[in-house]
Amino acid sequence: MLPLQEGLSQQGNPWKKQSIVVVEDDPQVTFPNDMVVDLFNDKIPETPLAIGQRVDVYFGIRTREYNGRIYNDIYVVKLKIEN
Repeated sequence: MLPLQEGLSQQGNPWKKQSIVVVEDDPQVTFPNDMVVDLFNDKIPETPLAIGQRVDVYFGIRTREYNGRIYNDIYVVKLKIEN
């Protein structure tokens, strides 16, 4: 888990962002991928996640250009916390 970030949008609306590192857990994958995904506002769980906790992550990918470079953002659409 990376530190919680908070701020105000250009329109003056408050926002929160929590980035987490997830590890692909599929027995058919020989070399699982690690990826950082971003949770925004209401997608951030009220109870903090624990390291090693199993979750199902449904995500979208947004691509943007900044200063002549291309960046991808992976954002959580739905987070299902396993018990």
